[in-house]
Order: sequence, then structure tokens, then C-alpha cells
Amino acid sequence: MSAALPGIATRCAHAGARRREVDGANAPFQPAIAQSTIFDLGSAADAEAIFSGARPGYAYSRFGNPTVDVLAETIAGLEGGAGALITSSGNAAVLCAVTAALEGRTGPLIAHQDIYGGSFELIQILSDVCRVPVETVDSTDREAWRRAVSKAGAVLLETPSNPLMRLIDLEETVAAARITGAPVIVDNTVATPFNQRPFAAGVDWIVHSTTKYLNGHSDMIGGCVVKREPLTGKNRRVHKSLGGTVNALDAWLVLRGLRTFALRMEAHNRNGQAVAEWLARHPAVARVYYAGDPTHPQAELFRRQMRHGGALLSFELKGGADAAIRFIDRLRLVVHAVSLGGMESLATRPAMSSHRGMPPEARREAGISESLIRLSVGVETLEDILADLDHALAN
Repeated sequence: MSAALPGIATRCAHAGARRREVDGANAPFQPAIAQSTIFDLGSAADAEAIFSGARPGYAYSRFGNPTVDVLAETIAGLEGGAGALITSSGNAAVLCAVTAALEGRTGPLIAHQDIYGGSFELIQILSDVCRVPVETVDSTDREAWRRAVSKAGAVLLETPSNPLMRLIDLEETVAAARITGAPVIVDNTVATPFNQRPFAAGVDWIVHSTTKYLNGHSDMIGGCVVKREPLTGKNRRVHKSLGGTVNALDAWLVLRGLRTFALRMEAHNRNGQAVAEWLARHPAVARVYYAGDPTHPQAELFRRQMRHGGALLSFELKGGADAAIRFIDRLRLVVHAVSLGGMESLATRPAMSSHRGMPPEARREAGISESLIRLSVGVETLEDILADLDHALAN
């Protein structure tokens, strides 16, 4: 009988650790930071073997780095993928995945209209500058979504969507994409591998902003691309040639953060659920968007696809834009800042930050109103978070 795969908390606690069967007795437990641009190529024959791929080796850190490779192996294992590529940002990860997925494809890149603002701007650049055919579709219209996906060159989606927490049925999307063999790319940054397992639904690629929950300390920028099947040489050349690779120190910071990832997600999940329930009862709040809400219009899909609703949510204020501005200005503990997934709670208005680059009509179509507040719930004492929110919402 084969040994069962260790639980995610165990794998996180040992993230990147080297064992004696790999490095011998008395080796450092923590991975080294190979903060070097160059590597000694050895003899001419050694260099030829490395550059030709006849044997593993390193030449230049943009092409590959030992610390970065440890992180790639670790994240691929957490997601259940066969290989991963580490990038300099979440947007770089999306660009890398889309470029690799569209290789040899002729159909359009299909995305949904409420996709994260940074991804929306990126695919618009791909459309306007690179002439990549792009279609954005309302994913809440299931028939329109299936119809578009069934004719796609590749599919890019995030579920839950950021910031409106809309879900997309992954199994249904994969089934429609298989009609033409279109690869499906899922941004799993918000859900994380702790709360959602896209590869189990058959998707082809997963992307992350490692800046967020995987690192969890708000002290680096990075991303990753994970593939369900083994990476090809062409995939690696795309990654290297686009240039969005990461340095060893930032890779090590993600490995450091992953050690506490499972513990942090338990705390994030617990606080996120409690804050969403509290906001839903507050008289100043018109509506809460939270994937784990039992009254969520896609509650059945949530139960089937996700383990927990996580710690990102949004809410509409009854007083419109003025109430949203007043709320932001009255915060004392919760930080008015972009990003998400750090230890600290953050709040922002998507219409003037993450989705500012969308034309106003596109924001309206996506449901991003002027009174919408996005809240990334941190791991602080719950009572402290609620007290600050109550102060900021007071008349």
C-alpha cells in the first residue's frame, strides 16, 4: 500500500525543506538563497550539456535558479500540478499562461467581464497591441458562457471573481472547452489551494499572485503558473523570453510565507466568515458579496467547488459614493491599501483603485459601483476588526 500524501498543513510546515536523502546528513533544513546572477559553467563540455538540456544545470538566473526551482516544486505540489513557473508578478503569470496556452490556437481568448482589473487591462493590451482576439462574456449567463467557451482558443477565468465573488462552474467550463480542446486557465489567487482545487475539475493551468496569500506578509511581489501536465520546453522558453522571472530572495520569501500558509488560512477563513455575517446585519450596508454566504445565489456550486469562502469580500453602502469615502476616511485599524491576503486587514474602493483602468461603462457592466468597498480580512483579533468597522460605518 502506498503512503498517503501528507496533509496540506504538514506540507506547508516543511515547504522547501531539504532532507538528508537529498543533501546528506547535517545539511541545512532551510533552503539556501542562491542570490547570484551567474553560475560557473565548468568546462566547454559541461556548458554544452547544460545549454543543450542534456543534463540539469544553471547558467543565468533568468533561465533558472536553485531557490526559484524549490519554490516551483513546492507550489506545484500544493496545487497538485506536474510543474510550475515562478514569475515576477501575478500579471506576469497571467501573461505567461495565456501566451503558452494560445500556442497553435486560432480561436479567441475568452474571459468574463468582471475579471480582476489588472487582468482586464492586460488582455485589452493583448487585444489592442498584439491583435489577440479577445471576447469578454457575462459568466452569469450560463448558456452564453458555455457557447463562447465551446469556440475558444483559450479560456481565462477567476473564481470567485474579485471583487464581486461570483463563481464559475469549473467542471462545466472544462467540458465546454474540450469541444475544441481549448486550455482553461484559472486564477486561484483569491480561493487559494487551501479552499479550492481547480485541477480536480480538469483545468489545464492555474495562476497565482504569490504576493497575496501564498506569501502572506505583504513584503514582496511575485506570481506563479502551474500546469496540470508536465511543462514543455516551449513553455519554459515562453517564461524565460517574456522576462517576467523572479529573483532568489523573493522566491525564498514566498517559501518562508508558505510555512505558515495553512495556519494563516484557518485564521483568515474564520475571520472572513464572521465579518461577512456581521456586515450582512449592519443597517448601513446594502449588500454583502461573499462566496461562503449560505444565501449566495450560487450556494450549491459553492458547496460543490469550494472548501470555504475565504477572507475576501465586498459590500455596498446605502449612502453611495459619499458613504464609501466617509467609511474609508474613518478607518483606524483596517488599512486603506490595495492588495489582499496579508496578515493585516485592508479596505479599498475598487472603482478608484484595482478597477480604475476599466472604462466607466465596463465597470458598470461588471457591477463595480462607486459605493463598493472591498475588504481583505486579516488575522487580527476579530473583535478589534469589528470594532473598527463599526466605528467607520457609524453615522
